[in-house]
Amino acid sequence: MSLGFSMALDEITLVLFTTLAPTGAMACVIMAAVLVFAPLGESERTRVNRALCIPLIVAMVGLIASATHLGSPANALYVLLGVGRSPLSNEVFCAGLFLASCGLYWLFCFTEKQYVRVQKAWCAAVALAGLVCIGAIAMAYDASTIVTWHTWHVPLNVWFSAFAGGPLLAMLGLRAARAVCLHTKASGILVAGSLIALVANVACLVMQNASLGGMWNGYGTALDLVPMYPAMIAWYAVAGLTAIGCAAWPLRGRDLPSVARLTLCCALFFAGLFVVRFGFYMMHMTYGLGV
Repeated sequence: MSLGFSMALDEITLVLFTTLAPTGAMACVIMAAVLVFAPLGESERTRVNRALCIPLIVAMVGLIASATHLGSPANALYVLLGVGRSPLSNEVFCAGLFLASCGLYWLFCFTEKQYVRVQKAWCAAVALAGLVCIGAIAMAYDASTIVTWHTWHVPLNVWFSAFAGGPLLAMLGLRAARAVCLHTKASGILVAGSLIALVANVACLVMQNASLGGMWNGYGTALDLVPMYPAMIAWYAVAGLTAIGCAAWPLRGRDLPSVARLTLCCALFFAGLFVVRFGFYMMHMTYGLGV
């Protein structure tokens, strides 16, 4: 366990990246979809555009954290040379493309005149870039040389966590923008989607944990590296359910959760997700004699 903890601690920036970036990207996708399809008034559209910075900052913090893992900014150039053949290079490129497209859109929306058709087309591109970014992150960790990561659970965990946390973060952005479109019915759909994704992710994590006993190399079994993984999964489940329940509670009285409540919900969800992502990096085990 001490070795697994040490390995995860060495990769703490990547733990932060996979905790924040997929969720932030999914929240941007949801808010971009609102900007494309919802009938927004001029002032409401302006507020939603500017509130897009909330999930954008979350995703950006994750990407900046992962950039420190490269050691030197110059190494990013070597990473980009592998685009198309290296999953890591694809991840960096897609994440950078998404943040650039979303960040430039956010700056564009500060123009005095609102170009609604251009904004909608750009938002559609941002949503597509966000989904591609999540997909690239999911596939980057399906490494054939790492026995514990080369499973179908790994990419699904990234997708499910994005779908579980993204709606909560999008609700925070839309609530901060005082978006009329975020009525109780729409909020209920977002909360329900978050709950379904959380349950699916917990089930996937439980199945992943069950498979660890049959994974071993010259060092030992994967369970030796992360014996506390069931407890980590339980913490993630409890934190996620509490966060979603806290967001859903006001809807019972046909009220919307406040910005403060949603901020707390997002913080709680990220706390749970961070722990289970830390466990993921603890289980790093290559074929042969290495870990």
